[in-house]
Amino acid sequence: MTAAPSIKSQPVYHAIDWDQTGVEHLLFIAADDPATLDRLLANRPPGGLTLVVAAAEAAERLGVAGVTARMVIEQNATSALHALESLLQQATMGLRLYLVGPEDAIWQAAAVATRYGMSSAEIRLYQTGTKARPVFCVHCRAMTRGVRTNLADCSGCGRTLFVRDHFSRRLGAYMGFQIDAEIPGEKPPVETVYP
Repeated sequence: MTAAPSIKSQPVYHAIDWDQTGVEHLLFIAADDPATLDRLLANRPPGGLTLVVAAAEAAERLGVAGVTARMVIEQNATSALHALESLLQQATMGLRLYLVGPEDAIWQAAAVATRYGMSSAEIRLYQTGTKARPVFCVHCRAMTRGVRTNLADCSGCGRTLFVRDHFSRRLGAYMGFQIDAEIPGEKPPVETVYP
């Protein structure tokens, strides 16, 4: 489990486990986290299991371990999200979705699932890997991904944004505000805070 959030909107990720009420299970893996995968797969519930794997190392490890499940192996998170969308188009009631990986990837996957009618009770998220943040610019509405510092240049408008701890579940991102709006050019030092 992660540390307590500094503000209420920040997500808290608990240890992931299987929802025993599920009829089908879909595991989206966007990071190579052997311990989590081993624990999950060792206690696998009854019912069908499909894995969508965006991490090549994880896919190789699963193959070597002899995991018996339908596996969809993709080269990167973007193609894995497309594969997830295809699977959700064919999904039926009773599906449970498990999202494992960096915060940016799991919230993008959660947004796809929500578009296909899955509720938050049917989706379990577990953050692992990098703590880099997706940042939404409140000025131009652009998304800047993979932010590791307290300040980041917006990928849309180029403003230097202060990365807030406020998280929007709808957007799957932290809010970014122009740091020097009141006094142009006055900025605090850049610090790496999300390794």
